[in-house]
Amino acid sequence: MDRTSLPSSQELRDKALEIVSGSDYQINSGQSDNSWSLLLMLEILQWILAPFIWIYNLTEGLPDFLRWVIVLGLATVLALLIAHIIYSFVTAIRTPKRIGDTGPNSRQRRIDPEEVERLASEAAGRADYVTAIRFLFRASVLRLELAEKKSHRPGTTNRELLRRYQSRPTLNESLRLFVETIDRKWYGDETCSDIDYAACQRAHNEVRRTIEEPAYAVGT
Repeated sequence: MDRTSLPSSQELRDKALEIVSGSDYQINSGQSDNSWSLLLMLEILQWILAPFIWIYNLTEGLPDFLRWVIVLGLATVLALLIAHIIYSFVTAIRTPKRIGDTGPNSRQRRIDPEEVERLASEAAGRADYVTAIRFLFRASVLRLELAEKKSHRPGTTNRELLRRYQSRPTLNESLRLFVETIDRKWYGDETCSDIDYAACQRAHNEVRRTIEEPAYAVGT
């Protein structure tokens, strides 16, 4: 080919500018709605890959195979860690309210009442008497459920619980002490003392004594 037939550099630049200015190279044409999401994904991807690139460069001098093993191993550990976090988060959402929720209107789980009583004792040891009383109330309700071999209906309120045992004066009186104390000390603004805890502890012992009587099982 004759060199004189070749276009000049200026002609090449003009032609390139013409091509780039065409509709085929207008990136924003018809894609403006998605361009920001694409840029965001690229930014996130760059942010994720940055530490692995840094580690790969840090291992310069090692065999390439070993460098890739290190990077892929760390990537696997990170993926497992993220999966564990997601699993724990989902499990926590699906799990019923924790043992500290002592209201009978919460969904009751099969919890050992002795464990709840131990938590009450620990709370009292920290001088957190209102929490200790709520644990004792939960333990009393759990022991009643075990003795009757049935759970209280989800959504049962404290007052409904009292009406359920109004035909049993001893139980009703003990549970009423819990309910009124929690209403005043937990939901109200009164200070809860060791005297209140001692009274509720006696009420809890009375509940245990009552349900252990042979006559209780017969009349349930």
